[in-house]
Amino acid sequence: MRVLEARASGDAGTTSARLVSTYFDTSDHALSRQGLVLRVREHNGHFVQTVKSEDRASPTGLVRGEWQDAISGARPDPQASETGRFLAPEIVGRLIPLFRTEIARRTIALALAPDTHIEAAIDRGRVYAPAQDVGEPVCEVELELKSGPPAALYDIALDLLAVAPVRLELRSKAARGYRLAASEAPAAAAVHAVAVDLDPRMSGDEALRRIGTACLAQILHNEAAVLAGAAEGIHQMRVAARRLRAVLSAFARMLPAEQRHLVSDELRWLAAALGPARNLDVFMTALLAPAQQAPAEPGIIALSEAAERQRKAAYDKAARAVRSRRYTASLLRQLRWFESCGWRDGAASPGLEKPIGDLAVRILDLRRRAAKRRSKGFARQSAPERHRLRIALKNLRYATELLGGLYEADAVKRFTTRLKRLQDDLGEANDVRVARDIIAVLAKPKGADAAIADAGAAVLDWHERHLAGREHGLRKHLDRLLAAKPFWNR
Repeated sequence: MRVLEARASGDAGTTSARLVSTYFDTSDHALSRQGLVLRVREHNGHFVQTVKSEDRASPTGLVRGEWQDAISGARPDPQASETGRFLAPEIVGRLIPLFRTEIARRTIALALAPDTHIEAAIDRGRVYAPAQDVGEPVCEVELELKSGPPAALYDIALDLLAVAPVRLELRSKAARGYRLAASEAPAAAAVHAVAVDLDPRMSGDEALRRIGTACLAQILHNEAAVLAGAAEGIHQMRVAARRLRAVLSAFARMLPAEQRHLVSDELRWLAAALGPARNLDVFMTALLAPAQQAPAEPGIIALSEAAERQRKAAYDKAARAVRSRRYTASLLRQLRWFESCGWRDGAASPGLEKPIGDLAVRILDLRRRAAKRRSKGFARQSAPERHRLRIALKNLRYATELLGGLYEADAVKRFTTRLKRLQDDLGEANDVRVARDIIAVLAKPKGADAAIADAGAAVLDWHERHLAGREHGLRKHLDRLLAAKPFWNR
């Protein structure tokens, strides 16, 4: 790769090797359950035992712990000084080889600055599981920061992306090997948001860094589910993008406007690429399916089939977006920005230097006031006005969830439960509004079955009657939420 060679630290900074590695675990994967990977690598008749661990503090999974020892043979050595401590006696006797890798590696030492050094390993080869002759191909560039700022890693990755269609790969060779060794490959699962570890005394800078990387991690970890066409994966990736946009809006006054808009625009693009697929999922499961329990409409089958065709096209669009260079570049830039607190390079307000415990109160108060303002005259509100209220409540919920680690868990849960119930009530009305546009598109093509429009009108009518009966409860839930004393001010 010329991009890497141009930054090599002289001829001595480039080496080549053929590496054969065997990965060990018990038959019930005792080490893997502990977040550990055990590998014995052979090179030119010498053996090196390595243990790698997940870094729980790195939500993206791009950071891992690693220890290694030179050992005398091809079997794991529990007496090795650095790595033996990870091999408990009850595990050692049960270790078996699970899979192996055969890799041709070219290593290039990059010297970007006097204090910034990165090792780039260009790997080509295969991962083999027992009784498999073909295996799974490996073609990757692994960048390891030896010294210097993490931003340098993202800069190199962006330079690579400019000349080749590279993608971020969260799965290690070990993860791919475990999947190959499994008797049945698990389906790609959606990944939900996890609580962000915050301390009231940490700076707003550090809190925003943690929140941002956690949201980006949720996006990255849902890639496989989106590409596999999993509805929940699409939903969770979209939620993560929208949560992060809400965070940027909450911190808006403390961030350089140009930088914030650039990040927010990319997140809006991603959410928009996923939106049609999510809307059609909701239409088919939350609107069409319940309405089918009502007296049958002749065109309901035609409507369902047309919606399914449209949904398939929307899923393909979502997958193309995730496979695109724009998506990869966007994620790399955002990871760089959050990991390095890039907003410090601009004309930012010193507000982010204050403790997050103080900032959170102000942010949550602003979000709550916005929701109260949007709720005025609720009984007379139009559908667009209620949609704006729903967005304000959603932003309040996102802020509460992401900053909730600063407060007593039960109080946060009670508040978010009320918020979610109200959101769901308003969301159903919004789903009906979106469904009107979907039905109009499905019934529009020349030659479309006229019964589709009639069936769509019947579905909408069924749900609107249902919504009318819930109006009183909706108003009561809204009044209770806005009358409750904010837990963050106690």
